[in-house]
Amino acid sequence: MAERPADDDRNSIAALFSRLIDDAERFVRAEIRLYRAEFLSRVGEARVAIILGVVALLLAQSAVIATVLGLLLILRHPLGEVWATIIVVAVSLGIAALLVHIAIAKVQAITEIKDKPE
Repeated sequence: MAERPADDDRNSIAALFSRLIDDAERFVRAEIRLYRAEFLSRVGEARVAIILGVVALLLAQSAVIATVLGLLLILRHPLGEVWATIIVVAVSLGIAALLVHIAIAKVQAITEIKDKPE
């Protein structure tokens, strides 16, 4: 009969809630480990894509520089070196300003707080 109180202690409401809390804590920790492992796996996969994207961006930038230099060399014969430089720089800065204006407008549109329709 001495075993009966021990069984009652293990099956009491307090003991059951304590086991429930311990099980829930283990479950949450296991879920966190799972999500962390999935996140690190995806970051590892994305690393290659990010590196390829950066390399592509650098190649595109070098192509733009080569194009601007080519325009400068082409325009220097009919316009002279000074005017060719002025025109190429002005056009390049104009394109850059236009792209910045478009980017700012898009960021403002994305971050705009819209009122709820009434």
